[in-house]
Amino acid sequence: MKTLVFVFLIISYIDMNGFSQNRIHGWDIEKITSIKVEFTSSNNEKEIQILDTRQDMDKVISFLKNVDFRELGDSNPDVPEQNNSLRYKIVFEGQRDQVYLFKNSAFIGKTSFLIDKEVIGEFRMLLEELQDKIQH
Repeated sequence: MKTLVFVFLIISYIDMNGFSQNRIHGWDIEKITSIKVEFTSSNNEKEIQILDTRQDMDKVISFLKNVDFRELGDSNPDVPEQNNSLRYKIVFEGQRDQVYLFKNSAFIGKTSFLIDKEVIGEFRMLLEELQDKIQH
């Protein structure tokens, strides 16, 4: 009996960690009507990009679903310092959560995560691609 309870607790713990890491997968994507991305341009001006076509929104959501969000816990020694290094604030109209991308970390709602350093550059390229498509 103790073994069964112990196995149940381990499985529950693994599921909870998996849920927080993959919480974007659980969003009701159909409720999202637009995505607003706020960032600072290369000339230090605040810019806002609105994505309101289903195709553009799907690309952003797919990108975020493929990011390896590693939960930032007490046992993680690599806690990054933010130092106002916000790169992107992503607001999903129709969805409660927001995503904040920093140089080496991210927030989804109130949960902190570590991310690979390439994520910022790859997200910037995605936004440039979407912006170029809008302008042509």
